[in-house]
Amino acid sequence: MANSDSYAGDITRHRMAPLIFEAWNSDSPQVRRRLAEHPPPGAIALRCRYRHLLDTTVTAAAVEPMDLAEWHRTLRAETEGDTAIREGRYDHAHTVFADLAAATTSGVTRVNARLGVGDAHRHLDAPEQAVEAYQRALGDAAALGYRFGELRALVALGHLTRMHHSAGRATERFTRALTLAEELADPVYEGNALLGLGECEERLGSPERAAETYERAHRVFEAVHGVTGQAHSAQRLGAVLLRLARPDEATTWLVRAAQLFDADDDPVGVTNVLGDLGDFLLRVNEPDSAEIQYRAALTIATERGLPRARAHALHDLARVARSRADWHGAVSGFEQSLAAYRELDDLLGVCTALGKLAEAREALAESGRALRDRVAAVFAIEEFRATHRESAAQQEYRGRFAGVYSAALRAAVAVGDAASFAVVAEALAGRRLAGLAQAPPDTASVTDAEFAQQMIVHADQRWAAGRRGPGHGPVLPPGTDRRRRILRMMGALAVPQGLREPAEEALEDVLASVYLPPAEDGAELIRDLPPGCHALQFVVDPDAPDRVHWLWHTADGRPVLGSAPLSEPCRRLLAVLQEDSAERSALVPVQLAPLAELVPEPLRDQLAEPGEHRLLLLPVGELWLVPWGAVPLRDDLVLGQAARFAVCPSLFLQRVLRRRGPAGPSEAPAVFWRSPYITHHEPLPVPGRELERPPDAGSVKERLGAGCHTVIVVCHGRLVPGTGHYLELDGENWLLPADVLRGLPPRRLYLVTCWGAGIPGRAMTDPVSIATLALARGTVELLATVGEFNDTPVAEAFVRQVLDALHGAHGTVADAVHHAISAAFDFPAMWDCPVREWGALLPIGTFLDPTAPDVLEATR
Repeated sequence: MANSDSYAGDITRHRMAPLIFEAWNSDSPQVRRRLAEHPPPGAIALRCRYRHLLDTTVTAAAVEPMDLAEWHRTLRAETEGDTAIREGRYDHAHTVFADLAAATTSGVTRVNARLGVGDAHRHLDAPEQAVEAYQRALGDAAALGYRFGELRALVALGHLTRMHHSAGRATERFTRALTLAEELADPVYEGNALLGLGECEERLGSPERAAETYERAHRVFEAVHGVTGQAHSAQRLGAVLLRLARPDEATTWLVRAAQLFDADDDPVGVTNVLGDLGDFLLRVNEPDSAEIQYRAALTIATERGLPRARAHALHDLARVARSRADWHGAVSGFEQSLAAYRELDDLLGVCTALGKLAEAREALAESGRALRDRVAAVFAIEEFRATHRESAAQQEYRGRFAGVYSAALRAAVAVGDAASFAVVAEALAGRRLAGLAQAPPDTASVTDAEFAQQMIVHADQRWAAGRRGPGHGPVLPPGTDRRRRILRMMGALAVPQGLREPAEEALEDVLASVYLPPAEDGAELIRDLPPGCHALQFVVDPDAPDRVHWLWHTADGRPVLGSAPLSEPCRRLLAVLQEDSAERSALVPVQLAPLAELVPEPLRDQLAEPGEHRLLLLPVGELWLVPWGAVPLRDDLVLGQAARFAVCPSLFLQRVLRRRGPAGPSEAPAVFWRSPYITHHEPLPVPGRELERPPDAGSVKERLGAGCHTVIVVCHGRLVPGTGHYLELDGENWLLPADVLRGLPPRRLYLVTCWGAGIPGRAMTDPVSIATLALARGTVELLATVGEFNDTPVAEAFVRQVLDALHGAHGTVADAVHHAISAAFDFPAMWDCPVREWGALLPIGTFLDPTAPDVLEATR
């Protein structure tokens, strides 16, 4: 942040101190308004109160009177803390502000003190504690009507959110801060909010808009002679102009920034400018001149004790070696920067250094070592995502680092390393469902609050366990307050009380809280695949959507890796399948023929041969929403005819399911519920089983968490903004994703409904839905949909065919769906039958060993 808030000397002797004190203790709006006759003080301890007093004449916010001794003590403490921050004495600043927060009875002072605590944590590289302090300050300021306090907290939170979480979320905070700054007429914070918005625009891929925003910020700072703000805005503007290929303008701004930083004695700013100048010189193929800039930055960073600036400078010098094709020098340089970033526990820096190190190793034909570096870079991203509690941050970083995932997948295919491919694809498939599957198994007996706490604590313990060894990775400090995390979980679990707007966000944050880094050994995951079964894990290249990469584990146990181009018709179909649209709804099997490109040609050929085939599909990202049973392998054969198939969200969940054991036979009645809004699908018989008809929808929800063997739910699926997907059990009861997080879901669950196992537009990370959450929490065999499913006689006949095929002790959902599709395609008219009538209904899970022990039976 660029501030002009400092003050040297005794703040109580500032010429504005007695005027503001008088107004602070006056009930007269006229006295307060007279403050506007004087320019605002630069010192933040006075300016915050000046702004608040003037704002009270507009908002009627309360001001708590203060005696002179307390006034002086407070002003001196706040100024001492601010000065300590500016001078780099962050521990002292933390002590001053923490003591002030504990001692004061003034709400405004407490907000200021918590802001100071947050500033100290931020400079001490403790972002989570800083966020906690800022959020408490924000909440207190809002309750007091202290809008200038809200403004300061929003700007601070915005910068932290942009750096450590989501640029999208940070944009919201900076936009709100800019509005407040304009209303409060505070140009310093107006400029800071604009700086933050510009940085978000850069991060989100709008450099032109960012340049305009930085120039606007510079004008604001220049008008109030804010040297620090002018320096930061000039530096960012110069850097973005370099990206926009406007070097003459960029150089002018960067030289200006360097002069301002030097005048303001800001060594970090100077090193940033030197780095930007070096980048420009490297881009125009002047490595010698670039090296001069980078070495100057390294010298300043070393002399002034700036470890982050030093790591950046080391990395930049390694880039110079790379530009000279000095690959051995580049390897050595990137190894040095990697060590420096690891010492800082800067996971994003680690990721960047590893990627560049891999490029240098590849130039030296060290492909195996390069692959290890690329996989380690993916692990760094995943570790970073696992430490954040907002789903938006995970999504954003997955997109931002698409090239890192892509490079690792391509390297694994090139080297033929199945284990590395598997673990990178697992990372792209997502880790939320895996985290839920690791939650304690006894949640059926606990309250919502206890379950929320168990999940979050369990997740924290896993990622804090030092997966990468002592000294690496995030570690929870002793005494870390989990209250806010648990409250967030509690909020999500309160969703069933009504369909309110924050429901979807709250649930996403619940699942973000249990996100796990991919610590499993890929070879072990592959070994746990079912024997005698083809398994296909496949993913569209996250950085090049015209290619698909795959790991095919053949029925005889051989791993085969490969890549293939995707035609425009195939890519177009994938885009349509992500939507809930009329075009998707009208698709018939023959129109899905281009999707066969996603399956390796040799596998297609084998499946088309006569005989019994089993196929486990592990589709990553957008491939999840494909109705795989309806995809033609050739002109006269769809996949569901050719093979008994099952679809599973990830290799990790596949292993969990196989260790649970099969559903097995049961003499208990199958629970059946049909919504009163369903016209067809009469009560469907299950061979050899009686049907239990719950008296009302509330009873159905209870049975869904009671560890039943078989539950069949026939209803409409709904898509509502703010809640995501839910199932309409009747007119007043809905089944929400949060409902299946409690208790123990059925062993076999059949969801005959629209979008039971997928949500349109939400498949780029792990496919979280009511069905897959149940799978993660205890369901073994699942029948559910990845699209619209019709309430028609044709759809009813297909479902009845599936249930009729579920017979005998070892009948499985995969067997039944294969049988039903094969029988249906005895009639040529099926080629013209919309997929929504039958093909969206999929067996979800895996192929189970009927002799495996039932590890969950003791809990049922």
